[in-house]
Amino acid sequence: MTSKMRIDQAQQKLNAARGELRAAVINFRVPDETVLELRAAVRRAEEEFHQVNRKKGLLGFLGF
Repeated sequence: MTSKMRIDQAQQKLNAARGELRAAVINFRVPDETVLELRAAVRRAEEEFHQVNRKKGLLGFLGF
């Protein structure tokens, strides 16, 4: 898997997690615990995305 594909996959995962959190925050029937779990999932996805992005930055243009 190329680094571009990894970055795209991490970005898609982050966007999906953000969308789920956004929908849960708007819906007042969702329990607070669920919202907190979704926030944690967004943080994990964000960290993964930044980690993949940093790895690409460290390798530079040779990081295929």
